[in-house]
Order: sequence, then C-alpha cells, then structure tokens
Amino acid sequence: MILDGISKPSDLKSLSIAQLTELCAELRSEIIRITKKNGGHLGSNLGAIELIVAIHYVFDIETDRLIFDVGHQAYAHKLLTGRREMMENLRTENGASGFPDPAESEYDHFIAGHASTSISASLGMAKARDLDGGNYKVLSFLGDGSLSGGMVYEAMNNVAGTKNFIVILNDNQMSISESVGAMKLYLAKLLASRGGLSVRRMISKSLTFLPKKISRKIENCIKAVIQGNNIFEEFGFQYVGVLDGHDLGKLIKIFTNIRDVATYKPVLIHAITQKGKGYAEAERDATRMHGVDKSKKNKYSDVFGKTIVQLAEKDKKIVCITAAMKTGTGLLEFSEKFPERFFDVGIAEGHAVTFAAGMAEQGYKAFVCIYSTFLQRAFDQIYHDIVLQNLPVRFIIDKAGFPGADGKTHAGLYDISMLQNFPQFVIMAPSGKAELENMVKFASCYEDAPTAIRFPKAEASDVFPISEFLLKSRVVSEGHTTLIISVGDMLKTVLDAVAISEKHPTIIDARVIQPFDFETFYKFSDHHEKIIFIEEGIWGGLSDLVTERLFADGKQSLLNKTHFLNASKFPPSHTIRNTQLALSGMSANDIAKNL
Repeated sequence: MILDGISKPSDLKSLSIAQLTELCAELRSEIIRITKKNGGHLGSNLGAIELIVAIHYVFDIETDRLIFDVGHQAYAHKLLTGRREMMENLRTENGASGFPDPAESEYDHFIAGHASTSISASLGMAKARDLDGGNYKVLSFLGDGSLSGGMVYEAMNNVAGTKNFIVILNDNQMSISESVGAMKLYLAKLLASRGGLSVRRMISKSLTFLPKKISRKIENCIKAVIQGNNIFEEFGFQYVGVLDGHDLGKLIKIFTNIRDVATYKPVLIHAITQKGKGYAEAERDATRMHGVDKSKKNKYSDVFGKTIVQLAEKDKKIVCITAAMKTGTGLLEFSEKFPERFFDVGIAEGHAVTFAAGMAEQGYKAFVCIYSTFLQRAFDQIYHDIVLQNLPVRFIIDKAGFPGADGKTHAGLYDISMLQNFPQFVIMAPSGKAELENMVKFASCYEDAPTAIRFPKAEASDVFPISEFLLKSRVVSEGHTTLIISVGDMLKTVLDAVAISEKHPTIIDARVIQPFDFETFYKFSDHHEKIIFIEEGIWGGLSDLVTERLFADGKQSLLNKTHFLNASKFPPSHTIRNTQLALSGMSANDIAKNL
C-alpha cells in the first residue's frame, strides 16, 4: 500500500498523480474498515478525501496551519499525519479522537467538535502571524452546513485584506441531514452557473491587451452581469469555483495557482463533493451513513420522537425546532408527518432558541431539540429571550451526560449547572422509557415556566412502568443505612451496584432536578447513616442546589453524612461510557463500594 510509506505530509510530495489517486482509494478503504469496526463519522470523511490529499500535497502542512470546521471530516488528515496506528483504535481509549485535537498531534492546531468556528479561529491565527512577521498560509476547511451558523459571517465580515488566508468550502449539500436555508439555495445557484472560474479565465484571456488595472475592472463588471454578485467576493475574498472536489489532478493544479494568489488577498475555493463517495451504501443514503452508530436501538431520542408525534396528532399547537439535528434528536418521523410544524434552522443554536421564544410568545408549544453540548452555545438566548419573559419553551436535551466515544467536544455534563441558574426552569431527567413519555406529556401541558428534559445517548429501559408523572421524586425501594438519590438514567447503574453489593439501601429516583422534591428527601434523610447523590453532570447541578438548601433550612448537619458522586473527571476522554463513569468514581462497582 502507498499509505504504508506515508508518515508525514511531506511524504506525499514525491508521488505522481496516479499514485495520489491510488492513495485516495486506500484512504477510502481504511476509513470504511475502521469506522465499521469502531463506529464514527463515515460519509463526511469519504467525501473529503481528494480535497484533503490535494491540500497536503500542495501546501506545506508542516508549517502552514490547517483548521477544520466540524472535525468529523478530518480522518484522512489524521491518516496522513502519522496517526495510522492510533486510527486503528479510533474513538476508543488510547486511540485517536474523532475530532482534531492539538493534544493529539502537532498537525492539529485547533479543537473542532462544533461547527462554524474555523474562519474565526483561522483569522485570529493569521492576524497573530502577521504581528509576528510570519508568512505561512492559514487554511480553513469547512463544510457547507457550517454556513448556516452565524459565526461564519461574523468572521467573514473581518476577513478583507488578510494575506495568506485560504478557505476551502467542501460543498456536499449536507450537514448531517440535507443542508437547509437560503445559503443552500445560493450555493446551488453558483453550482448551476458553473461560471466562477471559467468566466474569469475567459474574460481574462480576452482582455490581455489592456493594462491590468483596467482589465480587472472590466472583468468584474462583465462577470457581475453574467454571474451576478458573489457574496464571498463582497466579503473580500477572491472566489474560485465551482470545482469538482473529486478531480484530484485539477484540484492540485488550481491549489498550486491559488497558493501564490493568496499571498496578496484572501481566497475562497468552492468545491463540490459527494458525501459517502466510493461506498455505494453511503452514496445512496448519506443521512443514515453520516456516521456508523454502534449503540443500541430504542434510544431515548427514539422514544421522544414517537411520543411527540402522538401528542402532535392531537395538539396542533405543538411545533419542533432543531439545529441541524433532525435525525439525531428523533425528529425524522415528526418532520415527515408535520412538515409545516417542523423547523430545522441549521447550525444556529442561538437562533433556534430565540426563534422558539417568538413562537411561544404567540401561543405555540415550541419543543427545542438540541444536544447538550450544543445547547451551551445558546446560554445568552436562554437567559435573555426566554427566562426574562418566563416563556414556556420546552427543551429536549439529548446526549446529556458522559459522551462516550465522541469525547470531550461532545460532553453533555454542563446543562444542569447551566439551567439551574434560573429558578423557574423545571429540569427533568427520566430513568426509563415510561418516565420520558410522561415527562414529554407533562411538558406539553405546562405553561407556567420553561421546561427541560435531559437524557443520555442510551437505551431507554422499560422496567419502570409509571402511570402518571408529577413534580415529585419516586421512591424505588425502602431499605436501611444508606439513602441514594439517583438522577435520571443513573438509576440503572445504581440498581447494578445494589445487586453487586447485596445491600438494601433506600433508593429515590429524582425525576425532577429543579424544583427538587425536598419533602420526600427530608422524609428519609434523618433516618439513614449515609446519603449519596448521584448525577451525570459536573458540580454545580443538583449537588449545588441541595447544599444551598440545606444551609438555608438549617440542616448543615446532614452534609456531614452526604456524598455527591458526579463528573469529577472532566473533560472526559473518548472511550466507552462505563469507563468514563469509573474515572469519576460513578461506576456500579464504585457505588457498591460506597454502599
């Protein structure tokens, strides 16, 4: 294999176009094999291979800076930068992360687990380089889905005049699902014209007899008439496109030319690629094959998806909003049955929250469905646009808790401590399928304040059937010596711990984190020698609420026998959830020892 001889980007420099083409095929095979074994992002990486190989061939990646936007496109980059052995254990302990990470390699210059950040970060690096008197290139590699995020435009607003600055737009018309919004249509318009590069060449050749300054003005006028104004050029880029992102020979030729042009002004290269390229199953269904998911079915998100469809059939005021996560948050069926009540706003979490606030103000029951790690990006909108007006927006917080193989960029450990800052927020956490169903029904009818339901990316157990849901804790079992208050899905782990220890503690399922049911807690707390709170989040969540209340109620003495088990080891590395629990002392064995 040609790949056997590649340990650093400069090893590509001696290869012929034919060898580089073969290298692309080998990378494709490796990525398919590795993701089938370990899980991970498949379709996005297969589509980006030729672009990444061309970048590593043309540019000096050992000196230049390559910054990814949504790092799930970076697998080929990792394989070309000395991490082939680590990639064998992708997304597992001691293996490669699923995203770029400077702690992993000198070739990764910025963490990229979220979207729409690369131009901002790259621009900051470019300006720092200029202040230091450097002249290396800074490259941003972003997918078209990232263009639905507002940070991209905030950054482009400051790009004009920046030298040695290149943006490669990998346009596959997809984020996870199909890209949405006006920018998707605009990129399609550029593609339909097929004129960016060809028109510029044609005009330039025909005006060679004129002075360069005059020919450039005429060229821009003619191109504007034929092609219309180009938004990227209005931001100060020289736009190059639309290119075939899989034609390696042409990519290398154009990248080589652009390498010199970028010395004088910022350049944006627009390339069309096919998500899942080279793997028939991924080409046919790019959304489903965006990633290989090795987790079990009947996840909490699946339960939510079915429940919200049932409720929406009876209640026409229910609407669902997501930020480019239609499939991941269980909304596929809802989007198909109620397209007029489904809103995918793209990778724009802040907009999603304020948009929901507007709908709630008009009397609609807005469910905002976002992963925990991405909800952090909308903290200001939650406070300013929802909390201050006490609007009954319903938040469905998926992937809450330890992130498993996705690692630290997707850690859902901060939502409890974030939302508990707002006393009127009702924060719920189901321990199983029936609880989640009832919580969603409750939230759909609750109009007094905003609500949130958080759950992990895990199978929703059906062993705790419940007929109704109230803002009260549930006593699972009554025992002696030890009182355990379990939050959400951690109840499964608690029951495993009890089985291991053969002890008989009192177990309370804290279905509602805020307002916490102190009445039930106080009923049992005085009669036990030890109290253990277990929550899948950092300090500052329920542990903080309870500590504050105990002082307020003059029950400081309870703190002497109270233990809080939470995510002490953060940010978590990429490994299985059980290992992450163990690293924080929260595994079933750890809890059994506490008992």
